[in-house]
Amino acid sequence: MTDTSPAPRRRKSWIVAVPFALVVILAIGWCGLWFYAASRAEREIDAWIVREKTLGRVWNCGERSLGGFPFRFELLCQSPTLETKGGDPLRISAAKAHAVAQVWAPNHIVAEFASPARVEDPKTGRIYEANWTLLQMSGIGDTSGRPQRFALVVDQPDVKWVPAPGADALPVLSASHLEIHARRNPATTAVPDGVDYAATITGGESAMLAAAGATGPLNLNLQGTVTAAEDFRPMAVTDRLRAWAAAGGILKLDTLAITTPKAAVSASGALALDAAGRLNGAVNVGFAGIEEVARNLSRTGVIPQEMAPIVGALALAGKPGDVAGRRGATFSLLLKEGVLQLGKFPVGIIPPLY
Repeated sequence: MTDTSPAPRRRKSWIVAVPFALVVILAIGWCGLWFYAASRAEREIDAWIVREKTLGRVWNCGERSLGGFPFRFELLCQSPTLETKGGDPLRISAAKAHAVAQVWAPNHIVAEFASPARVEDPKTGRIYEANWTLLQMSGIGDTSGRPQRFALVVDQPDVKWVPAPGADALPVLSASHLEIHARRNPATTAVPDGVDYAATITGGESAMLAAAGATGPLNLNLQGTVTAAEDFRPMAVTDRLRAWAAAGGILKLDTLAITTPKAAVSASGALALDAAGRLNGAVNVGFAGIEEVARNLSRTGVIPQEMAPIVGALALAGKPGDVAGRRGATFSLLLKEGVLQLGKFPVGIIPPLY
């Protein structure tokens, strides 16, 4: 009897083989691309370190490695150090740094630093130590590497001063949480290039303020814009202020609110410096319960002695109003060539800043 059943159909093996081959080719290509990009990243890091050195910032790693295959770039730096040359030199060191960038967004870098850190001032010999539970920095740059955004987040920062080698460290400042943010503010025809800034401190404690009668916790909220903020080379504070004034810089203060259980300060306005280093501008200020703090800070030399009577006079002359959610004295101040005016009446002089 003849078998009339149809012959079995041959499987089209290429339907499976072709996609598999494409996946293999893509994987090989991706591997090659990642290792090429990693090699280029290493060269870019070396070139960046050289550029930074010419600007007065010397970066070093005790040991450096690059990994993160297949979807990230991870830079691990043991015992990182930063030394600034020129102006007010500093040497900063930490235990470890770990920076990460995604392959599809290499211009967005997130880095974490392990404590403890140490800050040394070669000029004065002062040494500070810092610890934290989390310190994370992030930055976004444009295609040329120019920074556009920056953020710093710190949990449980604790800064201490080491008065002498081998001596016990003395508390300076601690907090539950600290954040600092900055983003580039493009220039307009009337205003030079600037930076928007914001900072918050939650649960702050300061030995200096506690000694002046302002026990914590201290909370701070700060927002504003500073123009003509292009030159980030290390330099002395007076030189930086002089260069900033020459560039027509303006410090805009949108919000400043500082509160402790017994005192509060608020401020907003805009300030600039003239060629002689004198302050000019207008500021709206509010005080609540800080007169005694100002007197104590003046007595210990933390603030100029001229400031305490000015604060007292302003508190008496101000109008009742809200100060960071509390009842206090508010007033508008003008600064003309360093002369502090309440309305048309001079109430004090702020010395030139350089």
